[in-house]
Amino acid sequence: MKFFNGSMTLKICEAHDLKPTDCSTRHQIAKGALLIDPYISVDVDDNEVARTTTKTKTLTPVWNENFVTEVHNGRTIGLTVFHDAAIPPDDFVANCSIPFEEIKEKTNDLWVDLEPNGQIHIVLELQGSTSEEPPKERVFKEKEGLLNRRRGAMRRRVHQVNGHKFMATLLRQPTFCSLCRDFIWGLWNQGYQCQVCTCVVHKRCHKSIVTKCPGSKEDGSEEGPRVKINVPHRFSVHNYKRPTFCDHCGSLLYGIVKQGEQCGDCKINVHKRCKKNVANSCGINPKEFAKVIRDIGLTPDTRKKPSISTDSPNKDKQGRLTSPLPDLEKKKNGNKIPYMRSHTVA
Repeated sequence: MKFFNGSMTLKICEAHDLKPTDCSTRHQIAKGALLIDPYISVDVDDNEVARTTTKTKTLTPVWNENFVTEVHNGRTIGLTVFHDAAIPPDDFVANCSIPFEEIKEKTNDLWVDLEPNGQIHIVLELQGSTSEEPPKERVFKEKEGLLNRRRGAMRRRVHQVNGHKFMATLLRQPTFCSLCRDFIWGLWNQGYQCQVCTCVVHKRCHKSIVTKCPGSKEDGSEEGPRVKINVPHRFSVHNYKRPTFCDHCGSLLYGIVKQGEQCGDCKINVHKRCKKNVANSCGINPKEFAKVIRDIGLTPDTRKKPSISTDSPNKDKQGRLTSPLPDLEKKKNGNKIPYMRSHTVA
């Protein structure tokens, strides 16, 4: 693991092929392509440092916005795309991570794959040094000034486990955990919900998830998964004579007849909308299996898998939608580039 110390100049150019997640559209009645109002939140080691402006009603936004920050003992740059919802909290769209150790050049023009869908074009310039020594205890302090416009803004952290992208979620109806099957108690942000496949778990259970998220991209690493489960369910429409809860998203199966679908083998019950997002884990007790995995010393995969390319998805098209990174030396006087919050070691 390498740590970066120095100045980082980041230009967020554009994004392509963004799509709203199943979690954000699960209650939508209208079918077809839905437009979003995307913005990007930038963080270093899970500490938010900047945010772009919001582009309205588009799946291919163009920003061309520049940011500068000082980084101390930085390990990973995170980019998260959100939909700017009219009523908070904002909906997760996609994210990616870029370890500093994988950035080889001082100036990099990169296309980075987003998960679960899309690509983002950035220009990244680093001026500083890297070291392999473990960092000292770090305290992140906000930089005082008029440019600090997001003081008090809530940081919505994405917890990645086996491809799942869990975020703390306010549950507006009685909900059960998809791992331990127990009721999720609480009044505010009671559980964690995957923003891709919509499964809901306790906060204490999210690190024990052993099945891979069906909506995540395949891992191209040579290591491959340490534990692979692939036993498909056999779902069929089912009539329920008593109130029944979905074993995937945890909420009630509404209706009078044909409320949901049931697996003919393991008897789990799911919404029709949840069927495509259920992992192939037929016949497996997820709680007991997670306990066995923990007892033998294996841990869920919490790595953030970057996918960096220098090829543009529209390289066959003429013209460019972006401009090169500005020359900071020439703009030293009257610099109009916004500054991120600094990471300061105390």
